Amino acid sequence: MTDTPTSPTPTPTPDAAPAAPAADTSVLGGELPAADPAKEASATTPAADPPAPAADAPVVPEKYELSLEGMTLDAGLVEAADPVLRELGLSNDQANSLLPIAQQIQQRTTDALVQQLADAGAAQKREWFDAFAADPEIGGANRQQSEHLAARGLDALGFTKDHPFRTALTESGFGNHPDMIRAFRAIGQMVGEDGTFARAGAGSDNRPVWERLYPNDSQR
Repeated sequence: MTDTPTSPTPTPTPDAAPAAPAADTSVLGGELPAADPAKEASATTPAADPPAPAADAPVVPEKYELSLEGMTLDAGLVEAADPVLRELGLSNDQANSLLPIAQQIQQRTTDALVQQLADAGAAQKREWFDAFAADPEIGGANRQQSEHLAARGLDALGFTKDHPFRTALTESGFGNHPDMIRAFRAIGQMVGEDGTFARAGAGSDNRPVWERLYPNDSQR
């Protein structure tokens, strides 16, 4: 019997040794393993500050106690302002802090209105004066005569210079109105040298003005 040759049993080889590090590096000197971005961000990002506590909300009073130094507030206006202040959520102190500003607005509005009225009055005076100066009967070449006769008529009725009535004519502007000038001009003509109208206080004629103006009517 011929023996069958057997294969030699392979000798086990040891596991391959890990590659040695390069000469210019070491195990501890190699590259760091890739970092986890999420972990790195969480490690480097500081924790957010906690939110600041909310400021105390203004306390809206049950009833506003409003006052302004040197002034007495209108009760109706205070009542009308109450729902507005309440809707804005203002405290009593906050509401009172608005009052000086409101006072300034009111004062400036009043000043503007007064100035507007004054400007309108000045414009009206000028308009009446221009109409008088352009009137062919009492203005133009007759203007100076009309002014003289009108002043004489005022004096005759007792409205001498600085009389309150003359002041009122100036302030109201009616002293420039053509019809007003025309009326006193006519009276001034009556008290002229040839007129029958006596001046106020002249002689002993104490009859009323209407009797001196219309002597014939008083005899009827």
